[in-house]
Amino acid sequence: MAAFEAGKAGPASFVETMGLREVVISPPAPPDTVDLNLSTSAGKSNIGKTTTGTGSDDISVAAGKRRVFWSTGPIFVPIDGIYGGHFLGQAVYAAYQTVDPKFYCHSVSSNFLIRGSPKLPLLYTVETLREGKSYCTRHVQVRQPTASQQQRPLDADVMFVATVSFKTVEPRGLECQVPPPRELRSWVTNPRRHEVAPAVDVPCWMEFTRRKGIPPLYTGVEIRKVDMEAPNRSRPLHEHRKVQIYRPVGRLPPDQQSCLSICAHIYSSDRNGMFAVTEPHNVSNDIIHTGSLSHTVIFHANPSHLLFRPADSKTSQNTSTTDDNDGSSPNWAVLEQFSDGASEGRGLIRGRIWSPDGTLLATVMQDAVVRVRVDGGAGADMGGKPGRRTQTFSELLKSML
Repeated sequence: MAAFEAGKAGPASFVETMGLREVVISPPAPPDTVDLNLSTSAGKSNIGKTTTGTGSDDISVAAGKRRVFWSTGPIFVPIDGIYGGHFLGQAVYAAYQTVDPKFYCHSVSSNFLIRGSPKLPLLYTVETLREGKSYCTRHVQVRQPTASQQQRPLDADVMFVATVSFKTVEPRGLECQVPPPRELRSWVTNPRRHEVAPAVDVPCWMEFTRRKGIPPLYTGVEIRKVDMEAPNRSRPLHEHRKVQIYRPVGRLPPDQQSCLSICAHIYSSDRNGMFAVTEPHNVSNDIIHTGSLSHTVIFHANPSHLLFRPADSKTSQNTSTTDDNDGSSPNWAVLEQFSDGASEGRGLIRGRIWSPDGTLLATVMQDAVVRVRVDGGAGADMGGKPGRRTQTFSELLKSML
């Protein structure tokens, strides 16, 4: 696992970003005892493959309903912590390795418990909760074992948990949805006219990166921000919208196109969403602390509608006008985000994921810590504890110039 750093490489493909290596079952090992052996395994990504039995240089764990993987792909680090969407997408990808191919992920509910460090490996534990004919469920835990925990990495604190539900495809039945936004088609027309989404969508961060000459960074998924300043200006605050369009970087292997497409939607659903709480009130620069608490994604569409296909594919759902001359890049999806309210240092963000043709692909809901300094001090609704003075994001960046 490696952090994605400015100036060292271009964006990694989504296939690389989701890279996992499975733990090999070793019956003689005591329960919960594994040997990470990271020195011999690092960098050997077996995405799309599983390894079982003995004879591998990988780690081992007692046999049972639990399977263990560690991340080998690059991670996106917006500032100094791991991007939450990486946990989400890779947890679902790890769960996919444990289910029959007839199943697809229709929902994931997760909780962020501890902030992730880009300097430590990510260890994914997948447990089978239910194995049914039409539905099955997996529970995923993520840990970051330190060097001192190498012999017993499952003793490390759990930092992220997710319940991933899978189902089989069913015959067409009742189908209904809310109408798509009127501007949807324009958002995906000539997509590269939109700027690459900033790592942190806050005005002071964008000014900081401009003055420091730091280019917009991303890995795994290309995400672009639609300028909604003019449309939002004429709307009530509760109707403000934040819009981003996205697509995975690189081609997705045909035998994993459905799995990786769904993971790409989930990976992207966490990007900059919490700023949908602060932007309508023009207080993003005054943020003291923010971070995800919980995140849920529920898919509505048939998995065939969730696919990211090359624009030249005969079965492509892409209806956007694209400036990709070779037609080899996948189609785009649209993430529309908005906030229903904030108080007690928290904000609720809802989102809808749309295909370019107006199909509602998924609904997203996120509960996030949103603490903002108001009235010259920390304290009301979106603020922290009364009387506590804490450095805002804007002040922090000014001190770094």
